Amino acid sequence: MTERDRLAALLLLLLLASGCATTVRSQVLDADTQRPVAEAIVLGVWTRCAGLIFCRHQFVGARETVTDEAGRFSLERLPSSGLYGEAGGQAITIYKHGYAPWSNLFVFPSGKLREDRGIFFEDRGVPRPILLEKFPAQQSYDDLSYFISNSTISRLGQQTSPRLWDTMEQVRKNPQLRLKRE
Repeated sequence: MTERDRLAALLLLLLLASGCATTVRSQVLDADTQRPVAEAIVLGVWTRCAGLIFCRHQFVGARETVTDEAGRFSLERLPSSGLYGEAGGQAITIYKHGYAPWSNLFVFPSGKLREDRGIFFEDRGVPRPILLEKFPAQQSYDDLSYFISNSTISRLGQQTSPRLWDTMEQVRKNPQLRLKRE
């Protein structure tokens, strides 16, 4: 085996290992009090870059969970890939009523790309801990809905994310919940 063959084999091994399933773990805290946020919904959506010339996002899968009493969560990471700056095809969104939604890719409410979104790192832009800000009084349900749709790569639905879907439906149908602040 030549050195070129060894290098090619090593590169192939590294590429395969980078897409292997592992676990995304973190803790969600209230930004003001630094206390754990229990029962926050955490949705992970994974895609991969498909196509020879142009990359189009191909859905790999989604995982959903809620934070425990200590604000901790873990999600199985699915094999994924993405373009530079796309956190390796991994989109993590966290929401609890009364708080602004959090995404590892975008900032609420502007929807601008997060500068600390992670590119090649193990956590792929999921900090430890994640700080949730109170939902801004001037923001609307439409802002929330639009942000959640974008940050979940429009994969929010009853099949992929039943908890988040149900929560968003409750807020949509109940005007009092839209204005309520916890």
